[in-house]
Amino acid sequence: MSRQLHLLTSLLLVFSFTLLSCGEGEEQWVEEHGYGPISEPLVFNGIDDDLAVEGKQIFDSYCAACHAMNASISGPALGRITERRTPEFVINYTLNPRENRQQHPIGQELADNYPGGMANTGIDEDQARAVLEYLRYYSEYREDPSD
Repeated sequence: MSRQLHLLTSLLLVFSFTLLSCGEGEEQWVEEHGYGPISEPLVFNGIDDDLAVEGKQIFDSYCAACHAMNASISGPALGRITERRTPEFVINYTLNPRENRQQHPIGQELADNYPGGMANTGIDEDQARAVLEYLRYYSEYREDPSD
């Protein structure tokens, strides 16, 4: 009987550690990549020039009133954002600015530095991905994709 109890105790310990490590993984993901719909790493095969052009058009329509590439307006400069933040964080913050400003340490720091706050633009995940591609293009080449 004691052997069965020992086995059961061992299994419970393994199961408990597994649950704890899963929770830590999720917490670490959020710390690195923010709150939002992107919950797995994005995969890239170089920069998609056509998607970057589309992203610039979306950026000009929804983002340029508050963000420039090399200067702060009412939001931070974004020309090198992909060197400081993960692609997943950029999209999650774009799609979920309120929760990230309220709960994420980087979002709280941005709230301190830019008190106006980022508005929810209403763009969808595909549009946010296109904007990310524009930011990746700009970070790589330091120019707009349509130039």
